[in-house]
Amino acid sequence: NSFCTLLDGLPCAMPALTTSGADRADGGRPSAAALKAARKASNQRTRDGAAAAESRVRAAARATVAAERRDRHDAEEDDDSAMQPSAATPMTAQHELLEDETREDATFESLGLCPELVQGCHDAGWRVPTRIQAAAIPPAAIEKRDVVGIAQTGSGKTGAYVLPMLHWLLSQPKAPYLACLVLVPTRELAQQVSEQCRTLGRCIGLRTATLVGGVDAVKQAIELSQRPHVIVGTPGRVKDHLANTKGFSLIKLHWLVLDEADRMLDMDYEAEIDEILKHLPRDRQTALFSATLSTKIDRLQKASLRDPVMVQVDRKNQTADNLTQQFVFCPFADMVAYLHVFLVTDSAQRLIIFCSSQHTVHQLTLTLRILGHRALPLMGRMTQDNRNLALQRFKDGHVRILVCTDLAQRGIDIKDTDCVVNYSLPLSAKEYIHRVGRTARAGNCGNALMFLLPTENLFLKYLHVDARVNVNEYEFDLSKLNQGLQKQLESLVNSNYYLRQSAQAAYEGYLLAYSASQLKNVFKINELDLAKVARGFGLSEPPRIKIDLSESAARLNKKARKEFRQTQEGGDRGGVRQKRAHMEEQKRTGGAAGSRQWSR
Repeated sequence: NSFCTLLDGLPCAMPALTTSGADRADGGRPSAAALKAARKASNQRTRDGAAAAESRVRAAARATVAAERRDRHDAEEDDDSAMQPSAATPMTAQHELLEDETREDATFESLGLCPELVQGCHDAGWRVPTRIQAAAIPPAAIEKRDVVGIAQTGSGKTGAYVLPMLHWLLSQPKAPYLACLVLVPTRELAQQVSEQCRTLGRCIGLRTATLVGGVDAVKQAIELSQRPHVIVGTPGRVKDHLANTKGFSLIKLHWLVLDEADRMLDMDYEAEIDEILKHLPRDRQTALFSATLSTKIDRLQKASLRDPVMVQVDRKNQTADNLTQQFVFCPFADMVAYLHVFLVTDSAQRLIIFCSSQHTVHQLTLTLRILGHRALPLMGRMTQDNRNLALQRFKDGHVRILVCTDLAQRGIDIKDTDCVVNYSLPLSAKEYIHRVGRTARAGNCGNALMFLLPTENLFLKYLHVDARVNVNEYEFDLSKLNQGLQKQLESLVNSNYYLRQSAQAAYEGYLLAYSASQLKNVFKINELDLAKVARGFGLSEPPRIKIDLSESAARLNKKARKEFRQTQEGGDRGGVRQKRAHMEEQKRTGGAAGSRQWSR
């Protein structure tokens, strides 16, 4: 009973509220009659109790809510949990670049690469090297020096370390196995790097292995037994194989790459990286690539690199020139209505919507599907099968909208993404740049829309001063807003136990993420209108949650979080019995008669 099963079954239990014909009004907004008909149909199916799809949706929703509560980070890899086999979906090998990233005065031949790799670059569609590639390849491939590369997303960093790595392999009389290790922060980026290695090394018979969470560890152990030349993986799963896979050792390793190092440290992979370094030989060549420099990055490069060459490539602009950036002020209670009108009126074929927490991703995806939009989620706690499936459906055009956490802000190249929507504000200018970098790639045009609360207006000044980004106001046609949409959604959420549980989890996750920001002059949590925030998630009133909003969520230790979640999951048996009684009442009445509101 996966989250995708829930989404596939949802229209059977709650038909899309935006239908064709008379039920659509004012450019695609749902009418009151459509909402009423949807609730009536849902309640009738619940009373009958005969619809197998309804039962499947309930079970999937129950499992999803429980899994959501156990999550500690949106993009954290659950490498130690029980894994289910899944086939890795190959990512595109074409590296998308911004127009000002290429070096027209250089060629791959002039960088000193061997002819086989030059031909592989041409076969992959790489006409000329990018600026980071032109700067990093000669010291790494020819001088065999350790390299620290600082460059933003979309600059061609992957090729800057893959090409020197393959050049070294080709220079050996007999290509050694288990000789190269690439560590990346996310599963999707690992798959993408592996595919690029295979593309560039196809002409030389390169073998690669991908070690990520969400895939059967036994299958990966079989891959390792086939003696691959290059291993690409996330730190958690690589550490797990070093500890538990018999016969797997990296004593012959020559090349180590730490890609998106700043992101790995942000995800608390520092301990795993330190443990991996203990298993590696000191006599090796190392490359570290990051988008930013920090104290942690400095400590990591001192611990893992020897006399490195620093290569730093700055863009002329922080964002692409062909990116249209806009913002709109709106109350949180009306944000779903604003987003619905934008999605109906905008012509974009592929949109990525970013949210601050996976609970918000869950709730917003359900809401958009209820409103008739083709949407799927992408978040850290989804199984690898479902993550691959969501990405593949989005890339193939089967769904128009991908609702995701910051898991997708780096490393994922999805061609022809037309628009990025910041439904929840990023917590820093750096995150904003990475988010909007998912569109306007490879010289294409793109749009970015940012939703702002009236109290968050200082974020615009922060972007201008800190990141040199200017954002214009979006001209929103208020006459197209359906004023009754929010009340109708509130009625639907409060009449359905599982939707209400999801909304309460999203409410909690939003406040935790909001309070965790370091920009306290922008994200003023004590000035939030909690009633409007609750309404924005379809709740008639703010639920009772045990969070001290005067402190940053980052200061809540793991023990306190665990105790809090255990309490909220029904620690006393009386609360469990009451919830079961309420569920039985909903089965008898169709979910509408239960007037008592169960708060957390």
